Amino acid sequence: MLTKLKSFIEKNQLFNKSDQIGLAISGGRDSVCAAYIINELKISFVMVHVNFDLRKEESENDQKFVEQLSKNLAHCKGLQAIKKNAAKYAKENKLSVQEAAREIRYSYFDKLKKSNHFDKLITAHHQNDLVETFFINLYRKSGINGLKSIPIKRGYIIRPFMAFSSEEIDAYLTNRAIEYREDSSNQNHKYLRNSIRKKVIPSILESMPQFLDNAVQTIGNLKAENDTFNYLLEQEISKITNRDSGIIFISKKLLLNYPHPTIVLYRILDRYQFNFDQCQQIIECLDGISGKQFFTKTHQLITDREQIIVKTKKKSQATPLIIKKEGHYMFSNHSITIKKVTHWEFNKDKKEEIMQIPPSMFPLTIRNWKSGDRFTPLGMKGSKSLSDFFIDQKINLMEKSEIPLICSKDKILWVMGHQISDLVKVSGTKNIYRVLYN
Repeated sequence: MLTKLKSFIEKNQLFNKSDQIGLAISGGRDSVCAAYIINELKISFVMVHVNFDLRKEESENDQKFVEQLSKNLAHCKGLQAIKKNAAKYAKENKLSVQEAAREIRYSYFDKLKKSNHFDKLITAHHQNDLVETFFINLYRKSGINGLKSIPIKRGYIIRPFMAFSSEEIDAYLTNRAIEYREDSSNQNHKYLRNSIRKKVIPSILESMPQFLDNAVQTIGNLKAENDTFNYLLEQEISKITNRDSGIIFISKKLLLNYPHPTIVLYRILDRYQFNFDQCQQIIECLDGISGKQFFTKTHQLITDREQIIVKTKKKSQATPLIIKKEGHYMFSNHSITIKKVTHWEFNKDKKEEIMQIPPSMFPLTIRNWKSGDRFTPLGMKGSKSLSDFFIDQKINLMEKSEIPLICSKDKILWVMGHQISDLVKVSGTKNIYRVLYN
């Protein structure tokens, strides 16, 4: 096994001699086997353990077992461990327990990586995990990207034990009489992975003994095809998307030219946690009224007249700001200065305006757009809806929600960066203010 592992590490360039190595260890069969083999290879490493506090005394005993193991293996240089209640975290963040555990785990890994506890972190996934994940993603209606299953390396996470099957790991532990902890939840068939592991795969292997080896090779072929597909697809994606200040714009017209636009859109949006069903819904609504919105935990998407717009989701709408006198103010991420002046000159800077604001208009309010807003642009006698003004100015739906407005009661005085109201045009020398924002 040692020779096979060395060859797999070299072939996939997983780490080199100068890398500090960490091992994610639960105390279970696979990670304990990994610890012994790494130790046998005389590679220095640190153990990383996360106690999710899901099985109370059993979880505590897992941690104690790992603590003792870290002292028993000569090449283990220590243990980094954290205890966090995954069930409580799931409830607070409206996640499943499995999703919560994953977030806790990888957040802790990232923290340790940034603190230089390791350069590369080994997880003990093996070939059976690869095939199980293939079936899980098949059940979840995944495309090639999901069916290629678990990557051998992703960032600093590496999986050298993909070289082995579950049977090889069992044989290693049995031959050396190595003890490990058994997670009781692994026997619970309510979890999809356990059903696949305990029922589906054994049933297939009864009639097709070579299935596991062939499935591993098939997944390897899917990965190679996916890498090639991604290379070609990224060139196409660059033709229909552009970025500006962290916002992604996707041309609706060019997207719909592809034979399967949902597939292309999913490849663009998958990295922002939009799922395939959402992408289907987005494509279906592109011929309808613009303004439909879709959300993930991290991003929001809106269908505009000619584009699909994606940006990081705002935590909350900015609270309106009350201004009683001249001064310097902050609204959302905007810096705003209002200063009374006796001498001035007009300029073409869109972020600066000269306005005549009588005392009766104070206090002023700075807020964002809301439905029903109307506006009297400079030079116009009547009013028009602010939505129509945004359309005339070719301001997309995502941008309009971000533009600050200076108001007096229900009257808009300045659509910042775009146009002042006729109500504050300068017609004398009194109550003149210079207003600037960044």
